[in-house]
Amino acid sequence: MRVLIVEDTDSVCCALKMALEYLGHEIVETAGDGEEAVQKYLATRPDVVVMDVRMPRMDGLTCTALISRQDPNARVIVVTAGRTTAQEAREAGARAFVEKPFELSQLQQAFADATVGTQA
Repeated sequence: MRVLIVEDTDSVCCALKMALEYLGHEIVETAGDGEEAVQKYLATRPDVVVMDVRMPRMDGLTCTALISRQDPNARVIVVTAGRTTAQEAREAGARAFVEKPFELSQLQQAFADATVGTQA
C-alpha cells in the first residue's frame, strides 16, 4: 500500500518507514505536522496515513478529522505514545490505533483493521 507517514520526531519517522517497508508498503511521503499532512494527503492520495497525535501547528486528531471530512474513504492509523485513547482516535475518523512503543505485529494488524472491506 502507498503510505503517508505523519510524525514530527525524525527517529520515530525513520523507524516507521523501515517497519512499513519491511511489511511491504511504499512510503509515498512524510510530513512533520498536521498542516503539512493535509497538503501532502491531497497531493498524493495515499492508501493509508500513519498519524502521530502530538505535533506542532496542528495535532494528529484535528488533522485526522480534517482529512476524514475531505475524504470519507480515508484510512488513517493513529500511532501515539500520548494520552490519546483508541476511542478518541476513532471519533476523529481513524480506522485503527496503535500505542508506542509497538510491535511489528501490532502495526501489521492495524493495517489489516484499517483496510477491511477495501481493495488494496
